[in-house]
Amino acid sequence: MNKREIFKGKLSKFLPQEGLEQVLDLIFEHKIKFKISRSRKTKFGDYRFNPQDQSEQISVNGDLNPYAFYFTTIHEFAHLIAFKTYGRKIAAHGEEWKHTFSILLMKGNVLFWFPIDIRPILKKYISNPKASTASDHDLYLALRNYDPEPLHPTNTIYLRYLSHGNRFLLNDKKFVLIEKRRTRFLCREEHSNREYLVSGLAQVEQL
Repeated sequence: MNKREIFKGKLSKFLPQEGLEQVLDLIFEHKIKFKISRSRKTKFGDYRFNPQDQSEQISVNGDLNPYAFYFTTIHEFAHLIAFKTYGRKIAAHGEEWKHTFSILLMKGNVLFWFPIDIRPILKKYISNPKASTASDHDLYLALRNYDPEPLHPTNTIYLRYLSHGNRFLLNDKKFVLIEKRRTRFLCREEHSNREYLVSGLAQVEQL
């Protein structure tokens, strides 16, 4: 069994069958270290370049569902390819990265094999990719629907679904939702009367 077949056997546990060959092609074409990481709360994956030995590494959280794992992997390869193509002085999530990410997704034919409920959201996303999957709430939630665990516990709700004036519990503190500001919501903590900006994807308990 050659090296590619060994990689294929390992990655088939994490990737959709339709996206497996593309990812393998990218790994072997760019000769990088590809690492499957434990869950990280602050990120789904990352790309690292070591200037001392010119080595490159991509890591992706192993607890992601197959569609999120594929999407994150392509996101990180877009960084690698954009830096190689345009130089390392470009913005990490600038126009060069967006263009590269869109091309990789289209080359992967994702609009033909991703779940049908994700495709319209994905099509819109491809026209203007964002720095983080979580920055696009609709795409984030659509991908989360394919997690093996429930989207959220039955007694919680995403903050984005509450309305002005609704009260909720977050981290054992009571808040009131004041207004939406782009992807975040201005909320007031009742005890201290202090105001905070909270992500619309925060899971809260409505009071």
